Amino acid sequence: MSGTREEERRKLADIINHWNANRLDLFEISQPTEDLEFHGVMRFYFQDRMAGNFATKCIRVSSTATTQDVIETLAEKFRPDMRMLSSPKYSLYEVHVSGEERKLDLDEKPLVVQLNWNKDDREGRFVLKNENDIVPKKVQSNGPEKQEKEGVIQNFKRTLSKKEKKKEKKREKEAFARIPDGDELSLSREDGENSRLAAEVYKDMPETSFTRTISNPEVVMKRRRQQKLEKRMQEFRSSDGRPDSGGTLRIYADSLKPNIPYKTILLSTTDMADFAVEEALEKYGLEKENPRDYCIARVVLPPGSQQSDDKAGKETILDDTECPLQIFRDWPSDKGGLVFQLKKRPPDYVPKKGRKPEDRASRGKSLDGVLPPEKMPYLVELSPGRGNHYAYYAYRPHEDGSDSRDKPKLYRLQQSITEVGSDAVDEGSIQLFGPGILPHHCDLMQSDGLVTVAPASYNAETFVDGQRVSDPAVLRSGATLQFGAAHVFKFVDPSQDHGMAKRGVDGGPMVKGRNKSGNIPETTFDLHGDIHSGTALPTSKSSGKLDMERAGNPSERGLVKPMVRAEQEGRSQDSLSPELTLPASIEFRENSEDAFLSAIINYTNSSTVHFKLSPTYVLYMTCRYVLSSHYRPDLSPSERTHKVIAIVNKMVSMMEGVIQETAEGDQKQKNIAGALAFWMANASELLNFIKQDRDLSRITLDAQDVQAHLVQLAFKYLVHCLQSDLNNYMPAFLEDPDEQNPQRPKIDDVLHTLTGAMSLLRRCRVNAALTIQLFSQLFHFINMWLFNKLVTEPDSGLCSHYWGAILRQQLSHIEAWAEKQGLELAADCHLSRIVQATTLLTMDKYSMQDVPNINNTCFKLNSLQLHALMANYHCAPDEPYIPPELIDHVVAVAENTADELARSDGREVQLEEDPDLQLPFLLPEDGYSCDVVRNIPNGFQEFLDPLCQRNFCRLIPHPRSPGTWTVYFEGAECDNHFSADSADLPMRKEPEVVTVTLKKHNGMGLSIVAAKGAGQDKLGIYIKSVVKGGAADMDGRLAAGDQLLSVDGRSLVGLSQERAAELMTRTGSVVTLEVAKQGAIYHGLATLLNQPSPMMQRAADRGRDKGKLRPKSEGGTRAAPIKTKKMSGGPAARTTTTSRTVPPPGEPPGCVCGCV
Repeated sequence: MSGTREEERRKLADIINHWNANRLDLFEISQPTEDLEFHGVMRFYFQDRMAGNFATKCIRVSSTATTQDVIETLAEKFRPDMRMLSSPKYSLYEVHVSGEERKLDLDEKPLVVQLNWNKDDREGRFVLKNENDIVPKKVQSNGPEKQEKEGVIQNFKRTLSKKEKKKEKKREKEAFARIPDGDELSLSREDGENSRLAAEVYKDMPETSFTRTISNPEVVMKRRRQQKLEKRMQEFRSSDGRPDSGGTLRIYADSLKPNIPYKTILLSTTDMADFAVEEALEKYGLEKENPRDYCIARVVLPPGSQQSDDKAGKETILDDTECPLQIFRDWPSDKGGLVFQLKKRPPDYVPKKGRKPEDRASRGKSLDGVLPPEKMPYLVELSPGRGNHYAYYAYRPHEDGSDSRDKPKLYRLQQSITEVGSDAVDEGSIQLFGPGILPHHCDLMQSDGLVTVAPASYNAETFVDGQRVSDPAVLRSGATLQFGAAHVFKFVDPSQDHGMAKRGVDGGPMVKGRNKSGNIPETTFDLHGDIHSGTALPTSKSSGKLDMERAGNPSERGLVKPMVRAEQEGRSQDSLSPELTLPASIEFRENSEDAFLSAIINYTNSSTVHFKLSPTYVLYMTCRYVLSSHYRPDLSPSERTHKVIAIVNKMVSMMEGVIQETAEGDQKQKNIAGALAFWMANASELLNFIKQDRDLSRITLDAQDVQAHLVQLAFKYLVHCLQSDLNNYMPAFLEDPDEQNPQRPKIDDVLHTLTGAMSLLRRCRVNAALTIQLFSQLFHFINMWLFNKLVTEPDSGLCSHYWGAILRQQLSHIEAWAEKQGLELAADCHLSRIVQATTLLTMDKYSMQDVPNINNTCFKLNSLQLHALMANYHCAPDEPYIPPELIDHVVAVAENTADELARSDGREVQLEEDPDLQLPFLLPEDGYSCDVVRNIPNGFQEFLDPLCQRNFCRLIPHPRSPGTWTVYFEGAECDNHFSADSADLPMRKEPEVVTVTLKKHNGMGLSIVAAKGAGQDKLGIYIKSVVKGGAADMDGRLAAGDQLLSVDGRSLVGLSQERAAELMTRTGSVVTLEVAKQGAIYHGLATLLNQPSPMMQRAADRGRDKGKLRPKSEGGTRAAPIKTKKMSGGPAARTTTTSRTVPPPGEPPGCVCGCV
């Protein structure tokens, strides 16, 4: 290869390496060959107008394949021509989320085009399209008929009514009218067709982890920001060479994003205000807004005041030609603080040159002397879910071009009566549609400073603070108001709300009523009292967030302001995104706080609770409620912090009492164990919530220490309880098979006790790491009880070959049970001394030649134990005696090995086994239920219903929540992992089944897991991960989440993991697999793919590092035992390694994982 060719290959390899570093493993591109050819998997979409959706396929493509080659392959894959009467003509389009679209030439190389996205880390899609489906460009129809022809799923649309057709036509006209004139912004019809295709594919299949190629969008965005920063800094240096020609400037946006303190933008001293507006809008996530509708205002604060103070400063709007950074640098500090606010440009704003004096007398009141609109009571929507709000059915764009769908609405109440109902079309009324909404539903009446709600009839479902009302009821500011089944609002009266009264009105535009066409008024407010008509509400007044940024005085700074940060992060999301809040919230009456907590903790019957962790989730939601401003809005930050600490301490104290009472009670042993397991699980889960919550963790350190002690206390009591139960059946090990006594316990009783303990822990959803530690204690108890019997009762005759064989046989049942449960390593470690003792009793020990074998086999036994076992040995009539010199030699070796090792660990060399297992208790660091529980768990509502019926509390679901319980955790990311909702991503009801022929090397390179999915009655074998560099990885067609249905024609459905692994390793060099693509997601097992394998290994290792070191002679009790089997078949013997662990909470029992 020539030097030039090699250089090209090296550059190409660098580009490919950059691609692979940022993309999902599925889309990894191979290294270039000497001919500069490379391969990679590409995802293609097909706009299937006949089926009414977009189909998608992934195929492996060569860099030499042209567009024509790919189209031919895709046409065969998708096979749409079988359903068409006309001859299709296909084209391949490259589209991007921004709306860009380009038709690929037939001689272009699609894989090379995709690789070019690498330059700016772009994301895009390739769409196969039948050109015969495109409406001819000469067609000029703008009516609904055109939409009927061109829509992706229009074949399935119902016939529109005359009213709906009229609204549809009006919407299209308004949308067309918003397209600006001018050469720069003119759009051809072809461009419109193109942008429509991009919009359709991204609307039909939104960007998710299933459809994107980028593996870590956050890293890519960070790199883009860094590149932009470097470019701007270079501009500053190159403009005039001075280092101070540019810098950063804080831009506040209290009226737009009240819970984001500020954003920092990069400006030069010559950048004007209009440029600063564009930069600030982008920073606040408002880049789609029209910059001409916004402005930068200069606010002068009194000396010594802060931006968060309630003191109003003098405000001046900057002209577009003024330079904010230069103004900031030239500002003298003795004139006060200077800040810059991003805000809506007032409609009556006139530049300084043409400004007229204002009529100050008219400020603050209308001409007729009534309250201005910003002082009027209003309703703000709490549940703007898709499909249940009028704006979803009768969508109209705002006057500023923004979309109003799925955004919270604000409705100002009229001076007298505001009608609510589905037929409420008069000006000022509130029109709603949905389940339970009547044509005339109710009236909101305002009189003498009070607002009452009056249902129009008994059938008009109306709820105030969760209580149904049938007669007129007075509303207080902050009350929740529900109409029908889905429409929930918060009532706010500024005259009652002191917090709102403190904030001055910023001279915003007045509220507009309904226009002549009868459209609903869509009015927006912010925390300063600014009113914005025709724009979406920037933040919900009742989103569960605590607004303390402006409520406290300067002396309270530095105290915990929990919800502010959560609000900041939540507001950075697009308004159409799910609200970053818990799946539900809880509210309780302050005067019944003790009774409420006591009912949750002291009076819960663990045996009747379906979802065993219900107390934990109620208590955590209670903590979040006290943190929010919904709980006693009058509290200052310091008072709220003290209240949170007090209520957490009260929870911990009550839980301590119930654990102590359970352990000391006179209940049956079985009931005590069930209650202790229940409260151990809840105590550990609640501790995890408190420790991980970014707001609670900092202020509850003392409570965390007590709670950690409670978990250990419950663990200790439960161990003693189970050991006591086990002790009743320990004589079963000493049952002589020659003496059949039906009254004596059997080994099956021991196994039944262990199985019952495991079922109890799983039923209570005890953390897997705690389960392993608990069974380590039980295995040690069995070991201790039997071993001490051997060495302390020399006259019992147990130290003999006969009893050694019996005990070994009985112990094998325990080992087999442990292996089925994934506890074989724990059993192997903690039963080691009794196993080695039985081995010593049954092995040859009659000549000096046996000494090395004895010491190598019985290395766990110290010198005292070896001496006792051999000195007390009872020989059979035909068995030779043990030579005394052999005993001396074995004991001498043990003194230099096992004894020394014990002393180095700080343990005494003693004859008997210690009743207590000398290992530190380790609190798990992961594997908790919150990682896998989604939405409101089944059984949780039933647990809370009795309390709600007694008016102790009420549960408020949040349908727009992402569904995870970790949104307030430190470093929480809600979108970067599989979720239960991922099951909705595929377009089909069943996974696509494909056949993959794989050429093996030494193995397939797959990590598999056996689990039973939702609605399935048999185990399935799923790919948990693809081993890097293995045969499957090199092939590229298999991915994590795929279900393996058969191997070489032999079904894997219903087989255990061991049997499936055996079949897969007995294949030849070429294996044929039948695969259900992404079957794990279809079957509700997506969380399996998130669990580390083996899961608890990391938790045990990390916890051990922090706690007391394990004695060297004990070895390591790891959570996932590993066993290796030799398999025959094929050209050479192969090895399969399987690892199993106790199923974590939420994972099906019997779930195992292995590599083949």
